[in-house]
Amino acid sequence: MLEKLQQWRKPFNNGGKNLAIGPNLTACHSSYGRPDLLVYCCPPGFQTPVPFTDFKFPDPSPVRVRRPAHLLNESFIAKYNKALSIMKSLPYDDPRSFLRQANLHCQFCTGAYEMLNRSGSELNIHRTWMFFPWHRMMIYFHERILGSLIGDDTFALPFWAWDIPDGMTIPDFYVDESSPFFHSQRDFSHFPPRVADLDYSTDDNDPRFDGKEQTETNLAFMYNRMVSGAKKTELFMGCTYKAGDKNCDSPGTIESAPHNTLHTWIGSGLNPGREDMGKFYSAAKDPVFYAHHSNIDRLWEVWRDINDRKLDIDDSDWLNSFFLFYDENLNLVKIKVKDVLDITKLGYSYEEVDRPWLNHRPPP
Repeated sequence: MLEKLQQWRKPFNNGGKNLAIGPNLTACHSSYGRPDLLVYCCPPGFQTPVPFTDFKFPDPSPVRVRRPAHLLNESFIAKYNKALSIMKSLPYDDPRSFLRQANLHCQFCTGAYEMLNRSGSELNIHRTWMFFPWHRMMIYFHERILGSLIGDDTFALPFWAWDIPDGMTIPDFYVDESSPFFHSQRDFSHFPPRVADLDYSTDDNDPRFDGKEQTETNLAFMYNRMVSGAKKTELFMGCTYKAGDKNCDSPGTIESAPHNTLHTWIGSGLNPGREDMGKFYSAAKDPVFYAHHSNIDRLWEVWRDINDRKLDIDDSDWLNSFFLFYDENLNLVKIKVKDVLDITKLGYSYEEVDRPWLNHRPPP
């Protein structure tokens, strides 16, 4: 443990040759949730370094299979209900608690942390090539914590399959007011049977199309975001972001929309930034956030698959960038981007669903 504590003090950039990114967990401060709103989401006691362990791949079995949320049976929903209820009941000083889990998104997505050994350089994973791997890490540990709370090592988060017609409405159990999945800070006019608008903008009339036309528009839009508009790595993954960079501000196709647009579509129009889902600092307080990001994670795998892995990043600075998360055993774990590129090694998979948008190339 002493060795791990001392690692916080070692030079991070290796004489300027290593430009991998990592957070300084002892340098947390208030940040802006909106241009007009200063927020504070730092964890308690962050000023004191905490010993950490390096990430180790889990046992290869059992495999956690993530299923589409609209196909879940009552037995699974009850199990997830129990796990989430326990997580919400944990005290705030427990990093496994729901609010502490939610605040991870605030910390890393609003610039609350500084980069390690780069004082004054705020770390923000959005609108960069860190978007996909960081969120994969977050929901990986979140999923395992939920499973451990009910003693189920097969538990897997569902994914909201908003890219296929049958999944384009908010899954029903998230709008059950008697369950822990319900969240009051949402746009209730967008509850089922309203079909999600994957290219939603508050500047447009809402809804722009009826259900069937919206579905067809969504499929054509997904073709653009996954295929025609994502033929280069940087177009899909986002811009190159290395230690000390301040000018990387270019999200990939999926992050820009439908990721951002669905966050906005779900959030409440009664709040200035359509919180909670509408702003990064508050988004993960809504349980549907995790189903939304499970689908984002799945689509990363789908994009890699349809491109035969030929567009994968091999930059060592990206591969060696790291973050730290608490696991289900309350251990602080250092995990690198290169650790999360094979979901088979991470012990989970996605149930196969159709990709109807692949055949929806819009006419010229």
